[in-house]
Amino acid sequence: MCAMIRRKQFLSDVSKTPIWTSFISFLPLRFFNTMSMSSSNARNRLQVARVFVKDDVNNCDYDVPAKERTCWKLTNPGRRFWNCNNSFTRLRKCDYFEWKDVALEDGYYKNLIYSMKQQLDSKEDLGVIKNLRTKNSELEFLLSNEKSLVASMEKGMCDSKKSIRMYKLLVVVLIVGYLMFVLF
Repeated sequence: MCAMIRRKQFLSDVSKTPIWTSFISFLPLRFFNTMSMSSSNARNRLQVARVFVKDDVNNCDYDVPAKERTCWKLTNPGRRFWNCNNSFTRLRKCDYFEWKDVALEDGYYKNLIYSMKQQLDSKEDLGVIKNLRTKNSELEFLLSNEKSLVASMEKGMCDSKKSIRMYKLLVVVLIVGYLMFVLF
């Protein structure tokens, strides 16, 4: 019970940490105080807490604060690093690069993290695809409505042209009839 109170106190102190802290580290709660728990209970209760740690901000060769990024390649999945803030822009950039995290030694965990990231990306892609299909079907519906409207307008235009031709013919017949009546 005392361990739970200390853990809650620690987590409440962490939540009062100022926003200006620069980086977040994740530590399992079992590192804080697990002596009062049994070993099997401690293994089964591996939870993650956010701990704010104030680190010095690294600067690149141009004395600009470096940008923290995450690598998602198969060789270093989830490993964070710093590099020049302008590295992915057309602005002037340098070759500054430094790993923030240590490399994972075990290939199993690297593969697990990488495959989980791929699954997450594919699910996000499926969501995007579903949204695009929905928009596509809505646009196809609107297009079919517009096509039917255009077809009905074209039919109305053809009918109007026919009636105009008929009126012109009627006018010509009336003029010819009038001229025949007046002249004879």
